[in-house]
Amino acid sequence: MKPSGLTADAPHRQAFLDELMSGNAAHWSLCDGVTFAHAPISEKPGLALQIKPHALRHGQVRQVLERRFEHAQAFMGLFIYLDIDQALVIWQRLHAPHDARVLDKHISAALSLANLERLDEDRSRY
Repeated sequence: MKPSGLTADAPHRQAFLDELMSGNAAHWSLCDGVTFAHAPISEKPGLALQIKPHALRHGQVRQVLERRFEHAQAFMGLFIYLDIDQALVIWQRLHAPHDARVLDKHISAALSLANLERLDEDRSRY
């Protein structure tokens, strides 16, 4: 199935970052079932990586939880939960003002935690 929305190439990543920095609601589909979105929680702005149940690999939730706690310092500020639809969500609070470099690091960290580095154009190491 062809992914809907934006793909994981540099121009679309930059367009997503530009929307976040301007304070607009933003959504970026990296592939089928894997998306980033502006996701406020309790009126706190945040960035969420969501992996729908059909896109989760066997044992991925357990691996993400283990990795988060084994490398607590590297993934500080990333929160993990299952949403109402049982999608895995990795959420990071965003602090104003939004800086592209910091937002880009948040994207890379979430993808790294989810073991989805292959979708990361930036290739930052965590």
